Amino acid sequence: MKDSKCKREKPTGLVHRRNPVGWLTQQGLILFLLVTSLQAEPHVIGFERFHSAEASVEGGAILFSELGCANCHGDSPVKVERKGPKLVDLSQRVEREWLREFLRNPENGRKGSTMPSMLHGMSDENLGDILAFLGTIGKGIKFRAGRHANAERGSAIYHEKGCVACHAPTADYRGPHGSGNDFDASLAIAHPDLQAKTSLEALNLFLSSPSKYRPDSRMPHIQLEPQEAIDVAAHLLDIQASDPREVSGVDDWPESTVEEAARGKALVQKMNCAACHEIPGLKPDGVREIGGDGAHHCLSKEKVEGLPFYNLTDLQRESLLLFLQKKDGFEGDGAHLTLAALNCYACHDRDSVGGPTTAANPFFVGNEGLGDSGRLPPPLTGIGHKLKPEWLKGVLEGKAENRVRPYVKTQMPAYAAHAAGLTEWLEELDRPDDPVPLEDRADDRDVGRKLLGIQGGVNCITCHNWGEQKSLGIPAVDLSNLDKRLQPTWFRSYLLNPAEYRPGTLMPPLWPGGKSTLPDVLGGDTERQIGAIWNFIEDGEGIPEGFPDRSGGQFELVPQDRPMIQRTFFNKSGTKAILVGFPGDIHLAFDGQKGKPALIWRGAFFDAYDTWFTRAAPFGDPLSEDVYPFPEAEQAGRFRGYELDGDGNPTFIVSKEGREIREKFSVTDGKMIRMISWSDGGAPDVSHPEGVETIVEEADDRLTFTYFWK
Repeated sequence: MKDSKCKREKPTGLVHRRNPVGWLTQQGLILFLLVTSLQAEPHVIGFERFHSAEASVEGGAILFSELGCANCHGDSPVKVERKGPKLVDLSQRVEREWLREFLRNPENGRKGSTMPSMLHGMSDENLGDILAFLGTIGKGIKFRAGRHANAERGSAIYHEKGCVACHAPTADYRGPHGSGNDFDASLAIAHPDLQAKTSLEALNLFLSSPSKYRPDSRMPHIQLEPQEAIDVAAHLLDIQASDPREVSGVDDWPESTVEEAARGKALVQKMNCAACHEIPGLKPDGVREIGGDGAHHCLSKEKVEGLPFYNLTDLQRESLLLFLQKKDGFEGDGAHLTLAALNCYACHDRDSVGGPTTAANPFFVGNEGLGDSGRLPPPLTGIGHKLKPEWLKGVLEGKAENRVRPYVKTQMPAYAAHAAGLTEWLEELDRPDDPVPLEDRADDRDVGRKLLGIQGGVNCITCHNWGEQKSLGIPAVDLSNLDKRLQPTWFRSYLLNPAEYRPGTLMPPLWPGGKSTLPDVLGGDTERQIGAIWNFIEDGEGIPEGFPDRSGGQFELVPQDRPMIQRTFFNKSGTKAILVGFPGDIHLAFDGQKGKPALIWRGAFFDAYDTWFTRAAPFGDPLSEDVYPFPEAEQAGRFRGYELDGDGNPTFIVSKEGREIREKFSVTDGKMIRMISWSDGGAPDVSHPEGVETIVEEADDRLTFTYFWK
């Protein structure tokens, strides 16, 4: 037994390992080794997801970056250049035999590896010299001695904090909405055989600070507490022992001579490994010209001695050649290329591109009461205009105080080494040409306090926290510090049309069509009202009006002079229900999730107490039993918002069957009028509530239905 400062031997019977991502059986392993003795093509997510249908210049640009071509040949089209891991302290972090097989054929070490084959034609003796040199690099690691590890807890963290955005779930995982059994891993980044590659203490160290070894951020730094890191490491290695000290470390590498290490260093220098890897004592060669005729350079279909070999598909090779033809004058979409290369699209969309894949989407969890906004990271559309530079930089640096959506369990990783550069780049990328400034009137500040509240305001605190004050309903982001986070011009544009930034959001259009629904506040001036809200957030005193100091009471909404609109959770209308109460005692519930009317009823409208004052608001019901549901069979559409006319009557806008459909509702003389118009084509299919008499009027571009009761 080695002393306490060294790696402990593995006690027989204390540790049982099974591969959590489906490692092969012994028989399968033999077949695996036979198959993978031929190197497969490199797997680049940004290329596979967006550019694998046909050869393209943009696809070649991503490959040029992510295969490391730019490291030797310069001019990366991606903002953050792709580098390999730092080659330090390998003898304590990586098993020597795994590294030997990986260098011989990278595909044997990790399926889809972007590391090229470099050692074709090299003798075992020379490879031994290279390993001897690599084993001397570094100053040594003092591992943190953990006392507890829990693989099951690590599994929960792995599947909820964001790892599954890039990697496949483990085969036996059962989440609330998805499992590892039916996961499509075609766009997942494969793990290496971690059990063959590394140890619990080394993987724990890496997960605690991946940017220490992968500064290019392709492995992002998800910030884990010390206990979380070792639990995730235990999960990935399937360590069943609860005491990490009972698990052995990386096997000792054999002693090497000075001469062997010197020969290995010379070989590593000759292969220009320092172009991709940080290697103490070695520097990369200068930029190399791309030469050859296509058969005798790095894109050759056959291995050429002295050159990297990538076993590219025909499509990958053709895309790279297309890019190289235009490389000097390339003017592609730099934002898309960088976000695709860094795999930001695994979690975020930008301008309706990207976002979680169909397979990964069910593994994003959070507060489902907020809809997708409560479990999916926000869009990156216009992010350089949305966030103030210092705040954006703090987000990218991983500052805890800059995390404002604790209900989203997927964690935004840190990119500390590149935070300043990415912030400057995004700010320049998204700078608007002619932003409309906020109306800035300090005398309107107190009106902003009223507007944020529920007493004659737009009910912001119904859903949003205000500092230590919890919202009256669902716990959406804190409004009290928006002035520190958001650009005021973006804030204005968002309030005017929330769905344009995030389609399907629960955030209602409080100024639909740019018009105020509160004509008696600041003369109904939309710009002044939005400016007043910002002014109060920025410099106001106190809290918005309406936080209750009571524990109960009835809050029946009674429409009088004009219709009333209330967002809520509503039975048979879903979590995105929009209730419309009309003065004529006929009311409507519109299902914003399905983009269709759900209910109409006669009598009293709605009691808003639970919506306004209950933290986890239950689903509501009409204050009447005279209820008429619309058939479930009506085809769903995509809700795009609503507008109000001068009398407060709503027109709901829905995308359905590839066109825009508008449905206007009003009440007059004890009847509900439903007017439908559409952008093109014939009349859409329409269903009607059961038990209601219907009169139909047809015109070329609209249908009008009158619902009444005998």
